[in-house]
Amino acid sequence: MRRIFLIQMMLSAALVSTASCTAVGPGTDGQEQSESGSCIVLYCSRTGNTERMAQTISTALGCDMIEVVPETPYEDDYNAMLDRASAELAAIEQGDYPVVATSVENFDTYDIVFVGYPIWYGHMATPMQAFLHEHADLLAGKRIALFASSGSSGIGTSERDAASLVPDAVFTESLLLTSSSLNSMDSLVSVWLDEMQISDNQTNADMENNKIRLTVEGGRTFTATLVDNTSAQALVEQLAKGDITVDMEDYADMEKVGTLGISLPRNDRQTTTGPGDLILYQGHNFVIYYDTNSWNFTRLGKIDNVSQTELKAALGEGDVRVTLSLEH
Repeated sequence: MRRIFLIQMMLSAALVSTASCTAVGPGTDGQEQSESGSCIVLYCSRTGNTERMAQTISTALGCDMIEVVPETPYEDDYNAMLDRASAELAAIEQGDYPVVATSVENFDTYDIVFVGYPIWYGHMATPMQAFLHEHADLLAGKRIALFASSGSSGIGTSERDAASLVPDAVFTESLLLTSSSLNSMDSLVSVWLDEMQISDNQTNADMENNKIRLTVEGGRTFTATLVDNTSAQALVEQLAKGDITVDMEDYADMEKVGTLGISLPRNDRQTTTGPGDLILYQGHNFVIYYDTNSWNFTRLGKIDNVSQTELKAALGEGDVRVTLSLEH
């Protein structure tokens, strides 16, 4: 599930975070990557706040770190930068993304990808949106952890930006720091990483060993990777006793939902879903999302390597029967 660590700001609200993106450092195409760790930190930063967060994460876990920079640096004048940011956000709504100078050939060696950015007008900063848009296929199936800095804006809209840009990724808990909490950055980042159960010796095997199978009656079979919480663990324990068949109905053109026939422990958090997300609702309802939503419920996991189009086609319209079983 995703927990949003939101530290409320005591200063006045601002439309755009003071931690905005800029072209600092090379950030060029083909930037060299090390092979030192199983995680990578991608970030953009103007005043250095998001960069400090990125460095804290990288130091704690031994991650590689790459700065995402625009091809054309942002103006030094703050108002000019705001005008450009507003224009780029409007262009993105029309499908026109700004050009960034940073690219990564592949993410094959990384178990988790940290993505950091400032909040601009409530949204993910445009260079990072452009980077995710360009690398969506390479990030499919990857575990992504978002972190952001903001004057006062929340992180929810930028989470939806990310879920839309990389619909086939698995999003974990997000971290948001505001100006009033930056002095506590080290401790807050440490708590966040602990909540995600990420340490410097974690490997992808932790996730790979937690698989289930979903069989759509008369259709396809999918595998899914479960998150590490008591809800998912309880589901695995139930499936060890036998398969569970769920009769599901469509709801709000975004999900299939049906009762498990049993109750599982709840780990409800404000969560933004994407296609393929598996959710526990009210402790006994099993939900497969094929579109985005934001609500307070429990994340169970995500279907592996399936696009939104494939998933919607497999689930079909109306009612569907899905059988859950352990993946051996």
